[in-house]
Amino acid sequence: MRKSRFVPLTAVLLIVALCSWAWWERDRVAPVLINALIEGGRIDAIHGLKFSFGQTDIERLDISLDSGAKLQLEEMRLVRPFSMIFSTGRNRARVTIEKLKFSPPEATVSDVAAPERRDAQPEQDFKLSDASKVLLAYLPEQLQISELIWPENGAQSAALELHRDHERHTISANLSSGEQQLSLQIQPQERQLELVARLGTRGHEPALSLHGNLIPTDSGTWRAAAQLDSDLEQLTGLPLAGSLDDIAASASGQLAASVEAEIPDELFHFQGYRKVSAKLHSESLQLTLPEELLGVPLELLLSTDGIPIDIALTSLQPIRGERVSGSATVKLTPAGQKRPLLDLSIETDTDTGIPVIGLKGTLNLEAAGPLLKAPRWQERLKAITIDSPSGAIGFDGTAKMKPLHERGDGNQHWLSDASLTLVPDSRAKFSFAVEADKDRIKGKVIAQLLEALKLHIPHWPGTIQMTGGPVTLQLATEGSDTPVRSKLQQINCMISEESNCSLRLAATAERIAHSASKLSIRKPSVDTQLNFTLQANGQRWLFHHTDFSAQGITSDSIGVDNLRLTSPLLDCTLANGKQTCNSKKLRADFALVKADQLTASGAVNFDNFQFQQHSGKQQLSSRYSSEGLKFTAQGSYQLEPLLNGKLDFQDQRLSGEGHIRLGSLRTQTTWHHDLESAKGFAAFTLEEAKFSQQQPLSKAVQGLPLDIVAGKVAAKGSLSWPQDRSSRDTADIELNNVAVVYKDSFATGVQAKLTLSKRTGHWLTAEPRPVKIDTLDVGLPIKDIRFAVSLDEKGDLKLGDVGAKLLSGTLQSEALTWNLNGEERRSLVLLNEISLRELARETEAGNFAASGIIDMRIPLLTNADGITVEKGTIEARPPGGRLRYYGAFSAEMLSTNPQLKLIAGALEDYNYRALSGTLEYPPSGDMQLQLKLIGRSQSVDADRDLIINLNLENNIPAMLRSLQASRDLSEALERQIQ
Repeated sequence: MRKSRFVPLTAVLLIVALCSWAWWERDRVAPVLINALIEGGRIDAIHGLKFSFGQTDIERLDISLDSGAKLQLEEMRLVRPFSMIFSTGRNRARVTIEKLKFSPPEATVSDVAAPERRDAQPEQDFKLSDASKVLLAYLPEQLQISELIWPENGAQSAALELHRDHERHTISANLSSGEQQLSLQIQPQERQLELVARLGTRGHEPALSLHGNLIPTDSGTWRAAAQLDSDLEQLTGLPLAGSLDDIAASASGQLAASVEAEIPDELFHFQGYRKVSAKLHSESLQLTLPEELLGVPLELLLSTDGIPIDIALTSLQPIRGERVSGSATVKLTPAGQKRPLLDLSIETDTDTGIPVIGLKGTLNLEAAGPLLKAPRWQERLKAITIDSPSGAIGFDGTAKMKPLHERGDGNQHWLSDASLTLVPDSRAKFSFAVEADKDRIKGKVIAQLLEALKLHIPHWPGTIQMTGGPVTLQLATEGSDTPVRSKLQQINCMISEESNCSLRLAATAERIAHSASKLSIRKPSVDTQLNFTLQANGQRWLFHHTDFSAQGITSDSIGVDNLRLTSPLLDCTLANGKQTCNSKKLRADFALVKADQLTASGAVNFDNFQFQQHSGKQQLSSRYSSEGLKFTAQGSYQLEPLLNGKLDFQDQRLSGEGHIRLGSLRTQTTWHHDLESAKGFAAFTLEEAKFSQQQPLSKAVQGLPLDIVAGKVAAKGSLSWPQDRSSRDTADIELNNVAVVYKDSFATGVQAKLTLSKRTGHWLTAEPRPVKIDTLDVGLPIKDIRFAVSLDEKGDLKLGDVGAKLLSGTLQSEALTWNLNGEERRSLVLLNEISLRELARETEAGNFAASGIIDMRIPLLTNADGITVEKGTIEARPPGGRLRYYGAFSAEMLSTNPQLKLIAGALEDYNYRALSGTLEYPPSGDMQLQLKLIGRSQSVDADRDLIINLNLENNIPAMLRSLQASRDLSEALERQIQ
């Protein structure tokens, strides 16, 4: 009996002790008990928990949500707490909270990469049918939060008040922060749920008003309807994040939207949404878009023109459309501009289930000035500065959206059969400045669309096709009085990830000048068919049938008249920083090229032309050949060579090899020129050339003062530039039985091998080289000429050991010297055993006959003035000879001078036994000969000596010309050659 009483008593005591301990440790025990019953979070701590039958007080409550966010509640009071648990639809609990602070979750690496929990249970669907029950059961009769704090909202706090009217079945809530407030009224009923929300500033009309209701249907779905009205001017007082606050400050106008739909009971089952329709209406909506969008603030004006935009969908997921219609006007104006940058009208409609969008508008380029000056665009353009835009581009277009009955698929095209037309007479004008090669080029560009330019998009996303034109472009650089005018025609482009374009380009100008290089081009023009391809990793440009011409090109040292450059195809690519241009054939035709004393005309063909540029280095190669090329040098020398060879350019070094064919001449050349140092070198080889009277040198080179009419010539050598004392030029010349004609003189049988080299800036020979000439005919024939020629660094051209035959005698000289710099040099010539009979015969003088042998000693003085003979002597060899000279004096002279008559009679039949005299010859060529003759004349006195002193004067060049004229040059030359 005692035992049975002891057990209950002990249990009671234990329960009392446990309850006492739990009450004493209630701040620690309560979180453990509550956490075991709740989901979605946990209570971290409870401070100051006080229980009573009708009220619970908590000084502080810390809650952590599964999302990582934290809630801190202070001074919380719950009145009638058991009503939240045991109420049957009328929850009369009241909750007051002095302060509620919300802290968002902290972002960590583990948050970003946390794997999904394998044991996570799927979230239960939220059902609208349960919404009213939940609200009625768990929402307290009154909820008041005096201070509601979000850290993102700064120091500003909010207050929340919520009241339930059980009689009217309404829930009213009001959230206020400063002057802003959000009011909410809900009528949760079993058969209907209505909601009214207003957002605005205290004492003003609401900025946003939302009216919505949900009505269940017999099929288990809900019919939803919502109407949103906004007065954008009232947005100014609302606390908006970031740039939205600036947008709201500038906003004005009305915006209204209404939505109706049939939705499933499971609110988040979007697949069940049906018969969705939305209407959007705007009346003079105006706001300023932030500078971050396009670089400058933009004023946006939007209006639906009294007709709302209407969108109807049969399903939401997947999206299946039924109808799209409406119209709107959009104007986009940079701040401070009077005219809009974009003035756009949009119309939409549905044709047999396919939504159609229509566009029509104007792009006013004058309003684009502020955008071009914005740092964002200047940074993107960098190398080019665009300023002072003007003009307008008009456009209109249409597009079809994906048929409304088709299933939504992210891989399908949502836009089709789109077209945009840039209307004729659209114009664009702007100024530009661009940095190029340390030079700043400024100018203006004017573009005009003469005919419509059309863009067509079969499917979007997809390829854009552009066709139409022509488009005219006019470019005028600063300081130029004539613009470059170009026209783009037959434009056909396919724009996609790999874009292809073809067009006809024609450009002309009156004159193009570049002051830095002093280059001027008169009336240039170019015509080409251009095809280009743009890819992500490169570009390709094809120029078909390119034709460039210029009436004239001039620079410091060269001028070109009527230049024309043509190419069937020029292929250029740009990829991986590497530029290349190739052409199988380029042709340059020119009527006249003038450089110093050289002119040229004709054409040059360039075959297999290749150009490459990579990492700042350039390479070029091409073969070349001439066609109808003619050169004229110093105004008189003319030649028509045939050129062919190869050009190469690499690392600032231009090099080449070539063959020159000029009549009988065949020359091979190799050369190079360094552009940085302006130094170069050339080597040439003249193959053995054979000349004849039928193939003379003059047939290859016209206008030369001399001609080669027989024999063989070969040569080789090298040249370097610029010429200075370090030059090491060479020349080897071989003449084999050559016949040369100079004016009316000629030389035949010329044999020589000459080697010249340049040292210390002077041409010279290493040693004297022998020269042999069979005949030199200057009016009097000189035969069997032999000498050794040399040229030294002083410029002395020396003929050593000279020997020749003249008038049955000999010509000899130890050395004949001529200084090429015009310095004075002296030489001595000896004429021995000269036959006067041969002299008379060669001169063919009818009134003169002579016999005898004479010797002459002729001292020569050469300088810049020419040849001078001073104190030359002449003397006849014994036994003398005979002299016959008729008509030496006129009849008038003889009639007045008896002594002269005596001498004239004596000279008609004079036998001399002594003849001597002196010789003077000035550079003028007037030879003065003073002779003394001792002999007898049968007509005067056959037994007594007659001494005659004669002073004779004769112009030797004139006499030689007379002798040359008296003979037939061709016959004389023919005889000598044979």
